[in-house]
Amino acid sequence: MTEYVWQPEWELLESEEDAMPTVEHGIICTNIITALNIFLKGKNLGRVLDSSVEYRFLDQGKTNSQKNPRFPDVTFLPQERLPQNVRSYPEIAPSLAVEVASPTDRDYAIEARVEEYQKAQVKLVWIIHPYSRTVSIYRLANGLVAQAIGLSGELEGEDVIPGFTLKISDIFDYPPPPKDERLN
Repeated sequence: MTEYVWQPEWELLESEEDAMPTVEHGIICTNIITALNIFLKGKNLGRVLDSSVEYRFLDQGKTNSQKNPRFPDVTFLPQERLPQNVRSYPEIAPSLAVEVASPTDRDYAIEARVEEYQKAQVKLVWIIHPYSRTVSIYRLANGLVAQAIGLSGELEGEDVIPGFTLKISDIFDYPPPPKDERLN
């Protein structure tokens, strides 16, 4: 029997430790989802999905029964690629995947995640960096070459969501957290 133990900042499942998303993480995801949904309303271009959706990417060299489940923070699936059965799990990659980096994420882990998304044919990946209030953009056509955009910049939906734009400052539309005295 699996034992679940709740602790305020960590979720423990058996011996696995995963940092739980913070309020900041939730605000960022909500800001992105809201902006995307407002833009997409009535356009019949596709759907924005949150991190509760399990994508089952087929890993290189694995059979259909050996798919890696992934839960990107925010995704976009174009209308023509939406599954006919909405009560199913997408066995295709989204066209856009958004990840909000946590304080414990390492650059190599983020790069590995982006590489996995690109192997699955995700066209556009946005990595949101709350600490620096920047966004790294990865395009499938460019591989692991990131374009960094600062607070005064703007994201574009490019050919994935044509016409969509979002100011980076709108993603971080909340007061910055207080300085951590332990870092001084």
